[in-house]
Amino acid sequence: MDYSLIYLPLLVVVLAQSLPAFTQAAQGAGSGIPARSAPGPVSKIDSADPPAGARPRTSTTLLVVADDPDALSAVGPASNVTPAEILSSAGTFGDFSRYLQVLPGVVGSSDLSNDVLVRGGHPTENLFVIDGIEVPNVNHFSLSGSNGGFTSMLDSTAIGSMSMNADAYDAGYSSRLSSLIEIHTGAAMTERVNGNISLGIAGAGGLLQRALSHGGNLLVSGHRSILNLVTNDIGINGVPTYTNGMSRLELKPGEHDTVSIFSLSGADSIDMTPCQSWGATSIYQTQYSGWRTTEGLNWGHSFSPQVRADLTASSSLTRQQIGQQQQLGAVTVDGICQTAGILSTYSEDSLNGLPTLKYLLRDELRGWLISAGASGNLITTDDSVAQPNGQLSPFSADPSRSAAVTFRRNFSTGESATFIEADGGWGTRWKLFAGLRAETFALTGGYALDPRASLVYRLNSRQTLHGSINVSSQLPPIMDMISYAGNRSLRPTEVRQESMGIRLWQANWGTLDVESYWKSYRHEAVSTEYPALMLSNLVDTLGQGFVWLPLVSSGTAQTRGVEAALRAHWHSRVEGLVSFTSSQTTYRALDGIRRPGNYDIPMTANAMGILHLPLGMQLDLRESAASGRPYTPFDLADSNAQSRGIYDLTRINALRGPIYNRLDLELERKFRVRHGIFDVHAGAENALNRGNLFGYVWLDQCKQGWACADSSGEPMIKVDQLGRFPVFSARYEF
Repeated sequence: MDYSLIYLPLLVVVLAQSLPAFTQAAQGAGSGIPARSAPGPVSKIDSADPPAGARPRTSTTLLVVADDPDALSAVGPASNVTPAEILSSAGTFGDFSRYLQVLPGVVGSSDLSNDVLVRGGHPTENLFVIDGIEVPNVNHFSLSGSNGGFTSMLDSTAIGSMSMNADAYDAGYSSRLSSLIEIHTGAAMTERVNGNISLGIAGAGGLLQRALSHGGNLLVSGHRSILNLVTNDIGINGVPTYTNGMSRLELKPGEHDTVSIFSLSGADSIDMTPCQSWGATSIYQTQYSGWRTTEGLNWGHSFSPQVRADLTASSSLTRQQIGQQQQLGAVTVDGICQTAGILSTYSEDSLNGLPTLKYLLRDELRGWLISAGASGNLITTDDSVAQPNGQLSPFSADPSRSAAVTFRRNFSTGESATFIEADGGWGTRWKLFAGLRAETFALTGGYALDPRASLVYRLNSRQTLHGSINVSSQLPPIMDMISYAGNRSLRPTEVRQESMGIRLWQANWGTLDVESYWKSYRHEAVSTEYPALMLSNLVDTLGQGFVWLPLVSSGTAQTRGVEAALRAHWHSRVEGLVSFTSSQTTYRALDGIRRPGNYDIPMTANAMGILHLPLGMQLDLRESAASGRPYTPFDLADSNAQSRGIYDLTRINALRGPIYNRLDLELERKFRVRHGIFDVHAGAENALNRGNLFGYVWLDQCKQGWACADSSGEPMIKVDQLGRFPVFSARYEF
């Protein structure tokens, strides 16, 4: 192990001590502006009655307010985000998941997806928690093996606060290999109905909320897509259609009790029908429809000002139906696609459920918060997959149809967990968080023991040093585990992570943070059929057929990096966030060769700014740059011989695309109208229209003499990510 990155923040302490002169000058320029960035979440019990109309807190994690510089978190520092930052961010459609992609250590898989890839991890390695309820998926169009999609089901205007923690976090939550993303919805402060009506590229809808008597609160929201009303193709041979809704009811039936009811649901569909002529990038037409929902009930009871118990019951259901056919002899005549025939290649009908019951007991003892509890999950599956005619695998040069996997699984299995943790400190300088979570998995007969600890030391009023170590375990996606009988013996993937960082400076003009980390994965699921392939790093087939693989838990991976984040303000005119990450992600599959991971991005930088202009105008800017994405080239000899794309598995992620760069900008103007505020955004994503690489596809129908070959004469084409794209949104707040 290379410890140089882990302890790099220690080297900058000396530099930090030389900053007072600079800080005093900066404070003079920005005096009177409170720091908006918080050190992170702090655990405490809030059993006192809330102010009239205020929302009672039932979670163990509360956000440190930005204007309290003396507050010190015992849990590792989190990236805290306010709803105002999300709604005024360029290039995100107001989607909180897309905003997370600008934070240090985070990248996105493509411009078309809101996947959150944290510290080299896979999209499934993040846990979303909303108001204390674990939500398996918060996004539309999220297939098995992912938790990202086109857009979120959660209205960003409903968010009161949000934090992302990539270090050690609350042991009461399920373990994930990359991060915890915790969201608290907002609360109305008066009994007058208030909310908003919105219209934009992400859809149309609204939100209503009001405070109830005795500290209760009600919030409802709903949205529907609108792109399908104006076009039938957004560049992917189809257009997404979706609807979502959320509701939250909080009551305080007695002096010592609180009850909250939460629901989040969404439905979505898309039909993609490329015409397999010479310029088409896919030979498959695809139909998808699905829905997902999560409901939760929490009852909290305070036995005393120091002792509180929470009982949480929740249930999640996910349904998806997929059909896929290979086009045979398709051509375009006068702009109309004519197909000689189609061959059914894939169908899926899946229904997965996750009922959960959790009990948590907390006791505040001499400045320490002691928590213990247990939880149980019942996993229900009713999945049917058929590939009746098989397909030509892009991983194999075998000319006969293969990958003809057909299975039907209908069963229930369980998971259980117990956990204990302590959160406290000594004086005002030392804070410690330590926890232990033990989980069992009935499906595989396996178990996991996940310790975690975080230590924070305040150097002075401006600087804080922190370090953490944690072990996390997570099973592979359920569909991969049930596709082959042998896959049920897969072990939970385990990650050990060590990190160290420093709040280099904190002042009223902003904050500067640096952190380094080292992660080691083991028991990764790898293919037995293709020894170079790992489940979490499969070659992106760009719209080709589904491939299920027999797997074994023999893979390893490593990722390490250094992150920096600067948040600053100046004279209430300029607000900015600058993040930078230097990292490396590699893996070893069954063949033992170390290769770059799919999301190995050595350098990533993001800069977001808000400029307050005259006449009430506001300019929102975002500049993103990153090293080129790794990709796997085609085996030219086999691909040309069979007139289809076949990947060269001896060169997985051996090539790297050009540098990614994108500029997004939006103008925002708020108008005060009767009974409310009208907020208008207009601008462009990728304003410079840069052709950022998504990948390369083989054009099966390309013939000699057609203008479909690349510069080397090969029948393949470069596929770019989102080009210049106009954006517009309007929101009426009342």
